[in-house]
Amino acid sequence: MEKKREELLKGSILKLFVKYFIPTLIGSAAVVLYNIVDRFFVGKISEKALAGAGIAFYIVMLIIAFSMFIGVGAGTIISIRLGQGKKGEAKKILGNAVTLFTILGLALYVLLMLNINTVLRYSGANNETLPYAKAYLEIILLAILPLFYSFGLTNVLNAAGAPRVAMFSMLIGAVVNIALDYVAVMIMHTGIEGTAYATLIGNVLSAIFVLWFLIVGKLPFKIDMFGFKLEEESVVTIRFSKMKLDSKIVKDIFSIGMSPFLLQAASSGVGLVTNKIVDTYGGTYGVAVMTIINSYLPIMTMSVYAVSQAVQPIIGFNYGAKNFRRVKKSLMTAINAGIVLSFAFWVIVMLLPKELILFFNEKSTPEALREGVKAIRVYFSLVIISSFGITVPNYFQATGRSKYSVTLNLLRQVVIFLLVVIIFSNIWKLDGVWLAQPFTDLLFFIILLGFLYKEKKFFDKMIENENNRLEYNGKIDEEEKVK
Repeated sequence: MEKKREELLKGSILKLFVKYFIPTLIGSAAVVLYNIVDRFFVGKISEKALAGAGIAFYIVMLIIAFSMFIGVGAGTIISIRLGQGKKGEAKKILGNAVTLFTILGLALYVLLMLNINTVLRYSGANNETLPYAKAYLEIILLAILPLFYSFGLTNVLNAAGAPRVAMFSMLIGAVVNIALDYVAVMIMHTGIEGTAYATLIGNVLSAIFVLWFLIVGKLPFKIDMFGFKLEEESVVTIRFSKMKLDSKIVKDIFSIGMSPFLLQAASSGVGLVTNKIVDTYGGTYGVAVMTIINSYLPIMTMSVYAVSQAVQPIIGFNYGAKNFRRVKKSLMTAINAGIVLSFAFWVIVMLLPKELILFFNEKSTPEALREGVKAIRVYFSLVIISSFGITVPNYFQATGRSKYSVTLNLLRQVVIFLLVVIIFSNIWKLDGVWLAQPFTDLLFFIILLGFLYKEKKFFDKMIENENNRLEYNGKIDEEEKVK
């Protein structure tokens, strides 16, 4: 533990970022990949099945929002407590998180199953797509608890300095899901239910792997293949004696986790509203196009989110230790990495929109194909600056300032985008839906510049004070000062 703490507080920021980012990106890519593969195989069934799965997707996103509510909140506080050297308190936070996952997961399952038809109707399902959406969602809901444990606890693994374990847990789920998708659809011809069962089994195996590591304190089996070795032990472990809910810990978890929860929940809620609008002006083919867009969007958002997750333990540890030089450098590293990744994504979607549409729906009608190509180019036109909308709020969350993070995420998803998509769709119908996203990206970017300027002034003041203190004590020379 002390070795990891020393590394996070004094090691090279760039080397630490790469060390945490690569496994986090691979893990995130695994999640995105099996969502894409799911859609790919569902698209082989029919356009209606693809639209139905797309409608159910927003419910799944809402479930993930609840897992982030607890997971990100607990992970952030654990990172800060470990930075302060309070390992015992970190274990208690983990125990409370597992209890919250269990209670909330069971409650969500019961609530959604009792109201599944109503929920799907409000999500944009029509008479053509409802049977597919319901068949898919009924099975996916069985995966709520495994999803909570696998997806939610990876935030704890990252915060505790075990990103490669988090990566491997996601890879297990992804590989199993992809393999079973192929068997279910291409060999057994089980339809949309088969893809849902593939997702369920993948999540269960990921959850078992993560829980074993956090309960036993080490991996369930030795991993040594293709030059990749994984022999880590857990810094924090789940202990039943630590699982009794503590009101202060629960309050802290909810406070920090509120921002990513609201971002994800708002994204799901706005998606439901958007789906209704798209169904009004574009029908089933319009919803299918929106489903395809939402299949590619996570490639950018999850990769930039992986950047934020990679710097989160570095920022959390150093913020807890009041080492603002390293906090500032970590933030700039995250911003620059986000720009590079989103630019690469922008190049691909601008050059290959037709191919991206046909990948999911090779039987696409000419009308749907034309609309899809136009939609992708317009929707993602300003995706480069949208990376700031992920990196900056997550930075405030990583430093424990949830009020800023919550405010920014609500402003972007609810206040700006929802108003814009309603107004624009009334004026330009379906085209207005595609235009709403780049307009929101631009307006939100301008707002974020103001927050970044304020944060820069804070850093400059704190670093100047630190320079003066070290200079007074004779512990710093001119080359060590941060300008």
